[in-house]
Amino acid sequence: MAPKSKTPAKKQQSLTSFFTPKTVNGLAASFEKQSQARSQNQTQSQSKTSHDDSPSRKRPLEHTERGNEQPEQPAKKVRGQVDDAEASTFFTAKAANGDSEANSGILGPGARTERYRYDGSSAREAEEDDDDESKRHHRDLHRKFVKKLGHPDALSWRRRGQQDEAQAGGDEDAAEGADEEEAAAPAKSKKKGAKSGKLTPMEIQFLDIKRKHLDTVLIVEVGYKFRFFGEDARTAAKALSIVCIPGKMRYDEHPSEAHLDRFASASIPVHRLPVHTKRLVAAGHKVGVVRQIETAALKKAGDNRNTPFVRKLTNLYTKGTYIDENDDLGTSGGSGLPSGSGGYLLCITETKAKGLGTDEKVDVGIIAVQPATGDIIYDNFEDGFMRSEIETRLLHISPCEFLIVGELTKGTDKLVQHLSGSSTNVFGDKSRVERVSKSKTMAAEAYSHVTKFYADKVKENAQDETASALLDKVLKLPEPVTICLSAMIHHLEEYGLEHIFDLTKYFQSFSTRSHMLINGTTLESLEVYRNSTDHSEKGSLFWAIDKTLTRFGHRLLRKWIGRPLLDQALLEDRLGAVKELLDKQSTAPLNQLETLLNSTKTDLERSLIRIYYGKCTRPELLTVLQTLQRIASHYAAVKKRSDIPFASPLIINAVYTIPQILDTVVSYLDRINPQAARDDDKYAFFREEYHTEDMQDHQLGIAHVEHELDAHRAAAAEKIKKKTVDYVTVAGIEYLIEVPNTDVKHVPASWSKISGTKKVSRFHTPDVLRFTKERDQHREALAAACDKAFKDLLATISAEYQPLRDAVSALATLDCLLSLSKVAALPGYSRPSFLPSSSEPTISITQGRHPIAELTLDGGYIPFTTSLAHPSPLAHLITGPNMGGKSSFVRALALIVLLAQVGSYVPADALTLTLCDAIHTRTGARDNLFAGESTFMVEVSETARILRSATPRSLVILDELGRGTSTHDGAAIAQAVLQHLVTETRCLTLFITHYQNLARVSDGLEGVKNVHMKFKAEKGADGEEEITFLYEVGEGVAHRSYGLNVARLARIPKKVIDVAAEKSKQLEHEMRMRRVKGVCQTLSDVFENGSGHLDQLIASIEQL
Repeated sequence: MAPKSKTPAKKQQSLTSFFTPKTVNGLAASFEKQSQARSQNQTQSQSKTSHDDSPSRKRPLEHTERGNEQPEQPAKKVRGQVDDAEASTFFTAKAANGDSEANSGILGPGARTERYRYDGSSAREAEEDDDDESKRHHRDLHRKFVKKLGHPDALSWRRRGQQDEAQAGGDEDAAEGADEEEAAAPAKSKKKGAKSGKLTPMEIQFLDIKRKHLDTVLIVEVGYKFRFFGEDARTAAKALSIVCIPGKMRYDEHPSEAHLDRFASASIPVHRLPVHTKRLVAAGHKVGVVRQIETAALKKAGDNRNTPFVRKLTNLYTKGTYIDENDDLGTSGGSGLPSGSGGYLLCITETKAKGLGTDEKVDVGIIAVQPATGDIIYDNFEDGFMRSEIETRLLHISPCEFLIVGELTKGTDKLVQHLSGSSTNVFGDKSRVERVSKSKTMAAEAYSHVTKFYADKVKENAQDETASALLDKVLKLPEPVTICLSAMIHHLEEYGLEHIFDLTKYFQSFSTRSHMLINGTTLESLEVYRNSTDHSEKGSLFWAIDKTLTRFGHRLLRKWIGRPLLDQALLEDRLGAVKELLDKQSTAPLNQLETLLNSTKTDLERSLIRIYYGKCTRPELLTVLQTLQRIASHYAAVKKRSDIPFASPLIINAVYTIPQILDTVVSYLDRINPQAARDDDKYAFFREEYHTEDMQDHQLGIAHVEHELDAHRAAAAEKIKKKTVDYVTVAGIEYLIEVPNTDVKHVPASWSKISGTKKVSRFHTPDVLRFTKERDQHREALAAACDKAFKDLLATISAEYQPLRDAVSALATLDCLLSLSKVAALPGYSRPSFLPSSSEPTISITQGRHPIAELTLDGGYIPFTTSLAHPSPLAHLITGPNMGGKSSFVRALALIVLLAQVGSYVPADALTLTLCDAIHTRTGARDNLFAGESTFMVEVSETARILRSATPRSLVILDELGRGTSTHDGAAIAQAVLQHLVTETRCLTLFITHYQNLARVSDGLEGVKNVHMKFKAEKGADGEEEITFLYEVGEGVAHRSYGLNVARLARIPKKVIDVAAEKSKQLEHEMRMRRVKGVCQTLSDVFENGSGHLDQLIASIEQL
């Protein structure tokens, strides 16, 4: 065992010998004095600590504050027992420098460390000889060391949670007393794990902005990243699938987060900001971008170089206000909104007019703005209990964002929530809703605000006649619309988009008598904009006829379909233009027009409004101007209307408008350097002759500095004893001077080493640093001057917005006409013929087809021929088997009428009609749970609206009215409604029913004709009756609905169908027996009472 015990002893001896003072340089004498002092010190230290209440005799740890605070004094220290002459070299040096142990943060000599001290009299004597200036210098160096790197034990203190903010804060005062050696009493530390809640200056900046925008997700520029903080970080992490670093989520000092000292955070790269912003906006968030508005070089040269970068909220985005140069949120297939959304921001307010319950009436005002195109729609109307008028406008406009002014009534609020609150709603996505309060004096305040807003515009454009007309037009708006307009101006000011209301030329009233108003129910049942299966555009009427080649043409055609014309002259002009384009197919003018449209990939309508808002980029501006130049140059030869190779007035007006902008566009293009614009080079964007004075001054400054840098090479070469030197650029650092490591000895001490390798070292001279700093200041000032010049150019182009927009609208019109001509060229399409408005309402279709079904069905669509007219047949009462094609027939007729009034050719051999002022439909069975309405309640409510709204020139379609209640009640309501439409309203009607008795009773109504969908009933091989649908319209009544045949097709189990067939036979037999019994009773009455019951007898026999 001896050898084992020997090794530790040797190790201990070796360790002790390392710290034992060596007898060299005359240090033995001082070591003897030091040993005596050590013994005395240790004795008194033990005596003092023996009375301490602490259970542990280990030295307590000090506490310090992170950042700029001075280190704390030690918690325990022996007072006045160690003389300066007897202290170690290390501790003596600190005392001589004026820093007491309490001030320096270095622990005093204790029992455990005393034995390891190394000291020498020479070192002590050298310290004593230092003058006061040297001592002050050493003290400053020590403070800087502790301030920058911290105390050696700082990490240990942080782990053990022993920091004390109050004690640390007193260190700065303690530093003033360099001669004070008395130690402070131990401070009570915070609980374990407690941390300081001190915020960084950047976080304070963020909180100041966040408290003003609590409803906004803020993206903050921090260096070379954009960051999210707190709850915003969690929101962004969920929406963008990025990492969220844990921390404080709340923006107030909540006790639950007292143990956290920093915010939760997430970050994204700078170049991905547009992508992630779009994703957050598409997810329904209000997003703000906080940018650094100072540049590094200019800040370094300014007076605030030691303060944080100034940051401000520079951009705000929502679904309705997001305008992107590359794509818009209304494009399907991306991360934005689906194609169904119109991109409108809709403001709505209402006042309760009169009535209660089902008699409730409300006065509604709306204004809808599409910031991406500049379109503005307004309306003021009265709506009833069902809120059908509001629903109609919402379905037409398809807003992606709502601004609600004041409190809405319960019915309206539920409707808005239903239409906007689900990802599967009719708009295709969840819409954002924002509410603002409405004071009692809101009307007067709104009028005053709107008047001042437009009066200022009039003052700015005193010479412009349209400016005064603008104010007159706005002041004539109804009061609810004025309230919405004022609220919308306030709202858009936050986003910098309020100037859209300068464009009152594009104010349009939703309710104009020049267009047919298709209500929301009809839009859905006829599948005008989207199919009823998955709410996508494919399978809709718009999908069937949309052959447009441009995006602005696509939007215009969508408006045309939703607003069929009521002006027969305009309708004939549109049809004449379509016919001319159809006749000129494959001719040079038409081929050139199609080529021109096909090559226009830029969404000019959206790009022009971006220019108007000042949000356009340099590459986008070049693309827009070059596209407009190419389009205008195509018709540059057109000097007068007779030069246009078309005869249609509509086409001539559109073509003549386009070349009017050529000179304007060319004048703007002359200012731009095309290659620099493509590269987004702001410095070379303008041609030299169009540079501003500021740009020229800073360019000269940069050239001067670069000349000085080039001349400096000779002086640098002379200093390192070389003939010449060349600058190199490494890792983006410019103007580096490379010196071989063998020649580094010649490099002046004032040169700053930047980087190096094994062979060379790279330096910046003081002059290079000074010149590059000056150059960077010129560059950043030049960048600001270039940006200002670009903004000024956008403002200049904005003054020409209306003529440029008119040219784009003309091109969109040509695109829509060309699309309709392509539809007209399809097989079986013909031009509709309109009767004079003085004629009786008439619809006559020969070999008509369903415009959507014939494109989606593999076997095509079986045509039908029908006619409705005054005085007879005014209505068709349609019966037939289930799945026989009844609903398809009535929808096809309605779609053909709608297409005709859009100005399109129709899928029929011939169509003759008078203009319909409206198309009303009541089809399908659905409840309305959000309004607390049952299926039958929805049926009769929609029917009531039709009875109130229909006129003799309306087309009404009712599909199986009354099926939601008992047979007798349903049949009675159906008969009463049909009778009212035929005898009172006298409108053209298509009425589908399965009530056999209704078909018989209607024979007595003048103007009602019974028709049915043809079919064949045959016995199958298994003896069961098989039905073959012919899908043709025939006269007469179908006496059976053959529901069991549909059940068989639906694959209901055969056992169930057999039982149902047996029950059906029993019920039919019972009904027949009741009728026979009734005939017998009537016959008996005839024999007893004479011919008084003869008519009743005849009717009873007919029912058999």
